Amino acid sequence: MSKSEILGRVRDSLKANTHIPSPKVHYANPMNYTHAELLEEYKLNQTNNKAIVRESSVDSLESTIEQILKEVQAKQVLYNTDVKLELTGVESKLIPYTQSVDLAREELFGIDTSIVQARCGVANLGIVGLSANPNAPRLSSLITNNCIYLLKKETIVENLYAGIESIKAYERERSGKEILPTNIIFVAGPSRTADIELQTVFGVHGPRVVYVVVY
Repeated sequence: MSKSEILGRVRDSLKANTHIPSPKVHYANPMNYTHAELLEEYKLNQTNNKAIVRESSVDSLESTIEQILKEVQAKQVLYNTDVKLELTGVESKLIPYTQSVDLAREELFGIDTSIVQARCGVANLGIVGLSANPNAPRLSSLITNNCIYLLKKETIVENLYAGIESIKAYERERSGKEILPTNIIFVAGPSRTADIELQTVFGVHGPRVVYVVVY
């Protein structure tokens, strides 16, 4: 049986069986956070996850990023095409991510820093949520030594469920379709792994240094 046939039967079944419960969240946090409190909780937990959090604003975002690029001594900066910035005060080479890794593997894996637009931040876990699409390839958050995530304050949500729903809504609006992204990624901080002797090593599976700019 083909994939389309299976999905077709599922859709037909959902239409015929209206008693199937809706997969809505069945819990609520008894604490009613203000957005300012949610922001502070997010910053605390994200910092505990070893990310470097910088608070900025829409007007000062570019200068904040330029300062970070100087701090990490970025030589080449990969940015996704959904990142709309004009970084005129840096000496780093700015490289838009417009080519497939199959065509530019050597160049992409030689870049030291990337800039990625986050879709949401999850306050109670201290993580950022990403979605992969043609304007934001998944590798942009994985292949560089340093990664700078840009996070709008209004996209910070309380929990993981709300984060997933936020990303799904973003992708539906972006594409105008019900098709979900090929990847939804949540990042806590720098890549960390440990061997059998419990020696933690940074940067094996992703960036060694992670900044989150909240604006």
